[in-house]
Amino acid sequence: MTIVPRFVLALALALLAAGCGPESSDRAAPEPSPTPPVLGEEDAAFDLELATRLGALCLQSYQMLADFQSGTSFALPAPYVLQMQFLTSEAFPGGSIGTEVPIAFVATAGDAIYVVFRGTKTISEWISDAEFAQVPYAPVSGGGMTEQGFSAVYATIGRSIVDEVNALAQSGSYTKLYVTGHSLGASLATLAAPDLARATRFASPVLYNFASPRTGDPTFASLVDALPTSWRVVNTNDEVPKLPPAVAVIFENGQRKLYFYEHIDSEYDVTFGEPIRDLQDLEEDHAMCNYFATLCAQTSDPSSCYAMADGADGCNPS
Repeated sequence: MTIVPRFVLALALALLAAGCGPESSDRAAPEPSPTPPVLGEEDAAFDLELATRLGALCLQSYQMLADFQSGTSFALPAPYVLQMQFLTSEAFPGGSIGTEVPIAFVATAGDAIYVVFRGTKTISEWISDAEFAQVPYAPVSGGGMTEQGFSAVYATIGRSIVDEVNALAQSGSYTKLYVTGHSLGASLATLAAPDLARATRFASPVLYNFASPRTGDPTFASLVDALPTSWRVVNTNDEVPKLPPAVAVIFENGQRKLYFYEHIDSEYDVTFGEPIRDLQDLEEDHAMCNYFATLCAQTSDPSSCYAMADGADGCNPS
């Protein structure tokens, strides 16, 4: 069992349970921080318009699951064309899905390909059951160590995603590749980016993540940081990006073992919600719907930005 302070575990149990969800969908858009801090340096500056577009696609990833569970055909709003959904039978640590469920999709629009990963809305067990052990990052030799639960899920779909991106690259005139995800889906996106850079003609995929946990050790973080553009959007009131701890202590076969974690650059900070006082704060501080609404509030036309949510998974910011 990872030694993590009890209050961190308790906070994250409820916090991670919120993907977007109706509980925050009808609330007014959270107030953005006046001047969002930017930590780290990228070849390209943080692109707010791109972040909102990718955030809207992350909302669609939760709608994908809702449609699957209700037996409804999943489709994306214009201008996106859904190319393929990817299913996995591998649950996040602590989860139990019992059957294959959609965890990612690939879409196209114009000259761009989009790879989008879903988080989980039943992730309370992840915190209590995950031990934050690490395994070698399989796609790249010498690429460091990554969290074993995230790695196990990615292993079920990574090859298929690479194949789909390569097939699209051969059949069309695509020049850009974007990779994104929210919560645990952000960790899957982080695992995918160096794999896609290695195994496709898109040597510099653009990575934007929301509320991402730490995904791997310092060597892996350096591998991702070598990409020209990798951004993490972080709510300063959200506890999820603080997990796994920078040093995870677990016991294997009666022996204590240390695993080291490091976030990737660069971090774009926003602030919404309240310092944690109750369950509602925990959920709202992590919800993708609130991340999206906060970014929209920073744009020159928030109303048009809010409309991109398209009601996905009950998200209707105003």
